[in-house]
Amino acid sequence: MTIKSVLLFNPWIYDFAAYDFWFKPLGLLSIASVLRQSGYRVDLVDCLDRHHPALLQYLKQERASDRPDGTGKFVRREIEKPAVLAHVPRKYCRYGMPPQVARQILDDIEPPDLIMVTSFMTYWYPAVVDAVQMLRQKFPAVKIALGGIYATLAPQHARANVKPDYLIVGEGEVEAIRLAAKTTGGPGEDFMAALDEAPWPALDLYPNLKSAAIITSRGCPYSCSFCASKIVAPRYQRRSPQNVLAEIRQWHEQYGVVHFAFFDDALLIRANDFIKPVLRGVVRNNWKLHFHTPNGLTPRFIDRELADLFREAGVRTIRLSFETTNPQRQKSMSAKVSNEDLQQALTHLISAGVSPDNIGVYVMMGLPGQGVDEVIDSIDYVHSFGVKVNLASFSPIPGTSEWRRAVAQGLWADSDDLLLSNTTIFPIWSRTIGYNEAFHVAQYAKAMNEKLSNSGMNARE
Repeated sequence: MTIKSVLLFNPWIYDFAAYDFWFKPLGLLSIASVLRQSGYRVDLVDCLDRHHPALLQYLKQERASDRPDGTGKFVRREIEKPAVLAHVPRKYCRYGMPPQVARQILDDIEPPDLIMVTSFMTYWYPAVVDAVQMLRQKFPAVKIALGGIYATLAPQHARANVKPDYLIVGEGEVEAIRLAAKTTGGPGEDFMAALDEAPWPALDLYPNLKSAAIITSRGCPYSCSFCASKIVAPRYQRRSPQNVLAEIRQWHEQYGVVHFAFFDDALLIRANDFIKPVLRGVVRNNWKLHFHTPNGLTPRFIDRELADLFREAGVRTIRLSFETTNPQRQKSMSAKVSNEDLQQALTHLISAGVSPDNIGVYVMMGLPGQGVDEVIDSIDYVHSFGVKVNLASFSPIPGTSEWRRAVAQGLWADSDDLLLSNTTIFPIWSRTIGYNEAFHVAQYAKAMNEKLSNSGMNARE
C-alpha cells in the first residue's frame, strides 16, 4: 500500500509587533504525531521557525540570534497596511521567513495528498489567506484543511475569507485523522487516546530544535471572562508527572534542548499532584534546564515549597496572572486571584531567592467599562513589590463573556473587521478614551518598568 502524505503548514504573522517567546504550533505538531503514528508521512513547514537552515542560508547567517533565555526576533519586513488599520501610527509587518524561503522549502517536498494549515489570533487571518493562496498555487490539485484558534472562534469568517476545502474546529487530532482517511484513502482509525497515551507533539520535525514548548494539560477549569480556552478545549485534562518528565528527558537528552516553556492555561492546579512532582524530578535528575511560564500562573497556588522548587529546578521566567486590583472586576473575571494572593506569592518567590528580574505580573487594560485609574492603580500596586508589569491589552475574542459585554454596551459589533480586535491598537479603549490616551497608559507601564530596571542595576553596582 502506498504511504499517504500530509503537509502541515504554519503561516507567517502580519501585525504591528511580534516576538518569538518559545513559540511552537503545538496543536499542529500534535496532529503531526497522530498522523505519523497512524502510518502517514508528514512534512512540516513552519514559517515562524527562526532556526530553519533555509532561512539562515537566505540571511547568510550561521545561526539565529537568540537571547540568553532562548527567545529572539522574527525576521521582519514592512508590508502594506490594511485600509481598516490606516489610522494606526505604527508600521505593519510580516514576521517570519520570507515567502520565497517558504516556497524553496516546499520545492524540496514531494507533493502531498492533503495539506493542513493552522491559525492563531483571529486578527492574523490575512496571513492565513495569503498562505492558503500560495499553497494552492504550488499544489493546485491538493485539498486544504484549516484548523486552529481562528478557525474555531470564527468559522464562518474563515470559510468566507480563507476558503479552505475543509474546516477543523476545536481540538483537531480526531477530525484530522478522519479527514486524512476520507480524502487520501489512507489509514482511518479514530484517535481517542487519553493524554498520557497520545504521542508527544512532533518537535523532532524541526531541523534545528532550540527550545521545547510543553503542555502538561489541556483546557482550563477556570472561566475567565476574557479568555477563550473553554471554547477551544472544553474538557480539562491532565497528563501524569511521569509522562511529562519522560517528554522533557527526550528533548533534553536526545536533542540537547535546555529551554522549556510551559504553555498550560492552568499549570499550578493541584500543584502537589502535578507540577511539584515534575519539578522534583528535574532536580532529582540534575538536569541543568531553564523553564519559562509565558501564559501566566495563578498566584494563590504558589506556596513556599513551590517557590523553592521553582528556584531549584531552574524556572527562569515567571509570569503571574493578576489582571487588576479592582475587587469587583476580580470577582467578575472568575475570582481566581486577589491582591493578597499576589502579595503572598511574591513574598514566597523572593524569599526563596527568585530574582525579581525573573518575575513579571500581567495587568489587563482596555476591558469594557474599565477606566484608566483602575489600570494605573494596578500598575502601581505591582511595582510597589519591586517587580515588573506585563501589560496585556484586551481583545474582544468572539464567544467570550467580555466580547458579549462589549457587544451589549455598543462597543463592538459582529460586523467589525477582526483586524480591529488587534491588541496593539487597544480595540475598546480606542473607541472610548482614544488611542493616544491608551498609548500613554502603556508608556507609563513601560517607564515604570525601566525605572525598576535602572534601580536594580544601581543596586548591583
